[in-house]
Amino acid sequence: MKNLLKNREKSLNTALAVILIFLIIALSVFPDVYSKVTLSGILLWATAVLPSLLPYFFLTALLTKINVLSEFCNALSPIAKKPFRLGGSAVYAFLTSVLSGYPVGSKIIADLYGEDMISIGEATRMSVLCSTSGPLFIIGAVGSAMFKSKTIGFILYITHVLSAILTALIFRNVGGDKKDYSPKTYACKDDNALYNAVYSSVISVLIVGGFVSVFFVISEILVDFKILYPLSLFLSSIFSGIGGSIAEGTAVSVGIIEFTKGCQLLSNIGATPLPVSLACFLITFGGLSAILQSLTFLVKAKVSAKFFILGKLTQGVIAGVLCYFTCLIFL
Repeated sequence: MKNLLKNREKSLNTALAVILIFLIIALSVFPDVYSKVTLSGILLWATAVLPSLLPYFFLTALLTKINVLSEFCNALSPIAKKPFRLGGSAVYAFLTSVLSGYPVGSKIIADLYGEDMISIGEATRMSVLCSTSGPLFIIGAVGSAMFKSKTIGFILYITHVLSAILTALIFRNVGGDKKDYSPKTYACKDDNALYNAVYSSVISVLIVGGFVSVFFVISEILVDFKILYPLSLFLSSIFSGIGGSIAEGTAVSVGIIEFTKGCQLLSNIGATPLPVSLACFLITFGGLSAILQSLTFLVKAKVSAKFFILGKLTQGVIAGVLCYFTCLIFL
C-alpha cells in the first residue's frame, strides 16, 4: 500500500513537472503574447480586486486584534452553535465573506485561528461556509455586465449563498473536536496593531494579485494550445443531455482554471438556464485560482486541502442545481 501511494505521488509530481516545463516553454517562445496577458491580469487585479479587497483585509485584520470581536462572537454563538456546530465567530466570518468575496472569509479564518479564537475543527467546518464570492462581482460583473441582467445577478448571488449554508450543514460533523473548545478571551496586547494590520493586509492582497495574474496566463496558454479540448469534449457529452454543446464544455473547462473567464464565455452563449447555472457552479467552485488563493490562508489554520476542494466541489454542484431550477421559474 505504501509503495502504491509512493508511486502515485511520484506520477503526480512527474505530470506536474511536465506541465510546468510546457508552460515555461510557451512563455519563452511567445513572450510578447503572454506578457500582454499577464499585464491584463495585473490590470484586472489593480482596477477591480485591489480597491475592493484591501479595505476589507485591513478592517478585518484590525477587528480580530481588539476586545470587541470576542464579545461580538459570543453574542452570535446561539445562531451557529446548533445547526453548524460553530461559534459566533463563524457568523462574523460568513457575513463578511458574502459581502466582500474571495478570499476574505479564508483570511478571517486564518486570523481567528492565529489569535486562538477558533479550533482546527471549527476552522475546517468554517472553510466551506465562509468561502464565497461577493455581490459586487456576482450581481455587478457577472449578472449586469456579462449576462446583461440584474435578475440573473440576484439569482446567482442568492443560490450561491444558499449553497454555502447547505454545504456547511452537510459537513457539520467533519473535523469534530473531542471536547468543547473554549477560545481564550483575547485582549489586545499588540502595541503596533495598526501597522501590523496594514502590513498583513498589503502582503495578503499582493498574494491574491499574484494568483490572479499567473492563472490568467495559464488559462490562456491552455486554451491556445487546446490542452483543455479533451476535457471540453467530456463535459460537452455530459451537458448534451440537458441541451448543452461544445460551447458550454469549453467555457466550464476554462472556468475550472480561472472562473471569471469561464463566466464570460458562458454569458456569450446566452442568458438561458444552462449557461447561467453553469456560471453559478464556476463562481461557487471558484476554479483553481480562487481555491489556491483561499488555501494560502487556510493552511495557516491547518485546514485540509483535500477536504476544502471536496467541499467547494459539493458547494458548486448544489449551487448549479439550485440555480438551474430557479432559472426555470424566473427566466
